[in-house]
Amino acid sequence: MIVRRATEQDLTPLATLFDEYRQFYGSSSNLKQTQEFLYKRFKNQESVIFVSQKDDELTGFIVLYLGFSTAECAEYYIIDDTYVTPAYRRQGAAHQLVDTAILFARQHKSLRISLQTAEDNVEARRLYESLGFVRDEEFSTYHCFI
Repeated sequence: MIVRRATEQDLTPLATLFDEYRQFYGSSSNLKQTQEFLYKRFKNQESVIFVSQKDDELTGFIVLYLGFSTAECAEYYIIDDTYVTPAYRRQGAAHQLVDTAILFARQHKSLRISLQTAEDNVEARRLYESLGFVRDEEFSTYHCFI
């Protein structure tokens, strides 16, 4: 399995994988909407996406968005999504994807990588902690849905 940065040429198979991810989290399948969303991210250079690939098949992805820390006058990355299709889980793809994201952030001299995951997502929490992520016990997360 290899991990590489996704390009616009990956749009069609990547949209299929993203649509699978969206369904995994309870959204209805909408391949057209998913493809349009991804196209905008590529076109506007609003995210960094790495994919895992076995042979010619995309098996997973990780999405990074750039964040800014005013207090530190520094940039950091936010892992918004990490996903490996069920048939390829427990083969090291998620580990490789997160490790690649960390390396990318280091190369770009980022302050940190931040992420959120569900309390009951024990496997993901175990993976992130094994790669050096530290649980934030100081801050609470709030959302204002618009």
